[in-house]
Amino acid sequence: MQKLFRFICSLIFTAAVCNYISTCVAEPVSAISRFGHPKYPAGFKALDYVNPKAAKGGRIRIGTIGTFDSVNKDIAKGTVAEGMLLTFDPLMKKTQDDAHSWYGVIAEKADLAPDNSSITFYLNPKAKFHDGSPITAEDIKFSIELLMEKGLPRYKKYYSQIEKMEIINPGTIKFIFKKGNEGYDRELPMIIANLRVLSKKDLKDKDFQSTGLKPIMGSGAYKVSKVDQGHSIVYERIKDYWAADLPINVGQFNFDIIEIQYYKNNHSLFESFKAGEFDCYFEADEKQWHTAYDFKALKQGKVKKVEVEHTRPIAVRTLIFNMKDPLFADIRLRKALAYAFDFETMNKQLFHNAYHRMTSLFANTYFDSKGTVSDDVLKALEPYRAELDAGVFDKTLDIFKPQPAGGQRHALMIADKLLTEAGWVIKDGKRVHKETGKPLVIDFMVKDQRLEKLVLEYARSLKKLGVVLNPLRVDSVQYEQIVLDRKFQIIAHSWTNSLSPGIEQAYYFSREMADVKGSSNYIGIKNSAIETLAKNVSLAKTEEELKLYVQALDRAVMGMYYFVPAFYDNKLCFAYWQERLGMPVIDPAVGTNAMEWWWAKS
Repeated sequence: MQKLFRFICSLIFTAAVCNYISTCVAEPVSAISRFGHPKYPAGFKALDYVNPKAAKGGRIRIGTIGTFDSVNKDIAKGTVAEGMLLTFDPLMKKTQDDAHSWYGVIAEKADLAPDNSSITFYLNPKAKFHDGSPITAEDIKFSIELLMEKGLPRYKKYYSQIEKMEIINPGTIKFIFKKGNEGYDRELPMIIANLRVLSKKDLKDKDFQSTGLKPIMGSGAYKVSKVDQGHSIVYERIKDYWAADLPINVGQFNFDIIEIQYYKNNHSLFESFKAGEFDCYFEADEKQWHTAYDFKALKQGKVKKVEVEHTRPIAVRTLIFNMKDPLFADIRLRKALAYAFDFETMNKQLFHNAYHRMTSLFANTYFDSKGTVSDDVLKALEPYRAELDAGVFDKTLDIFKPQPAGGQRHALMIADKLLTEAGWVIKDGKRVHKETGKPLVIDFMVKDQRLEKLVLEYARSLKKLGVVLNPLRVDSVQYEQIVLDRKFQIIAHSWTNSLSPGIEQAYYFSREMADVKGSSNYIGIKNSAIETLAKNVSLAKTEEELKLYVQALDRAVMGMYYFVPAFYDNKLCFAYWQERLGMPVIDPAVGTNAMEWWWAKS
């Protein structure tokens, strides 16, 4: 009898656990996880980092630099307006405090096969588009097919791993995946769960790639209400938003109106904020942050400054080379240009020592090994030794090894030696190629005036080596087109990664994507070892494996010097008109999101 009782208890416990752990799915669940199990249990009320009682109504106005000529976020053509994700709901949604999990939105439940060979989504019967029509399995299938055929290049890359889409009924769809040499991709179901669903009825007779400034109907908390091309875009909250009361959304999407205003440069942006023409300003210029906040409204307490050091993944700044340009084929040249970047001087003179030297694409996370590498990572890299530079296999990358006193002088000596070895010699005070006599002149293209001081400082450093660096200032439209066409030599580029890297890494470093217009392989990297290492990231079966594979990929990319490692900061610096806006207490592990989590005070 006792054995029977224990057996029944064991079944009850197992059923309770399997109701939430993705690798033991016995029935559809409201959240899935790449590793382990989700943080929030079934039936949770609200996320920990929002205010579930936040007031609804009012507006927020936000300023940004640049321009836009499209409201279609899913095509390569044009520069899309900010905030478009507000208008579309995903099947399932991530939280900011649970890196590996996805919670139901359009799909109120999902059934993930234990071996990740398939996933079935069960749609919320309340889910609807902005015109009131229900979201169906047919819309989901249509969205996948449309995005594969006419969407951004990454969609074809991601969704090509789908073997079959099976519509079971109008509210249920099953995805069956292709099996790779290493088994089924553990992250692919999460990529599908992230799908922002499009309406078949709305788009079936339209040219998706020519929608331009005509908004596409969505299902999210907001719709586009006004577009002033290149100047502003206004979003209006859906009054009867179908998903407003879902636990994943409680306390969010509080403003009736969100207006994003575009400015040509940082000066006009900041002056407009000081004059009260918009409500919050996220500072990217450390010098301005420390020297320019002495205006009247701040002294009167109407504007409040906020500075918070956080532990979130951040955008790391790099200066990337265009590998399509034969100039950058020699790693000795690339490495020399990296050595010539005088971070310490720039940080002191331009940034009030606020930045950290970038040592990883995954800075400010536990993936960052600070320039050194473990024996386990070196072992994981060993099969690829023939395709990677020998320096990749050193315990510490050369550029991050301790420098003697007068470190920059020593760095320039190393850079000089590398350039000479690569065939670039000094003649009449200029660096020229010893065979062709061609001078070493490089164009650095920028669209943001805040970068110009950095470029000029970098040019001064390179001048000591006889290298000419030309700053090329272009407007936002020109810049985006030149980058799209891969006709630059050096540009500043920010890398943003999550705490759950996966299949997107294979997209960043795919050899095939290097030649595809609109792909995110901006550098044009074509290295089979790096491509394989990137694929391994999405195949990780545990968090420990994920860390190993990410660090191996990171070391390979950093060690090939496809870019100059620049800097990052882990501080949130912003100011806002506090009589207008309220916000939740900021958790350093989470950060903040003005458009989605804040609220209007009046």
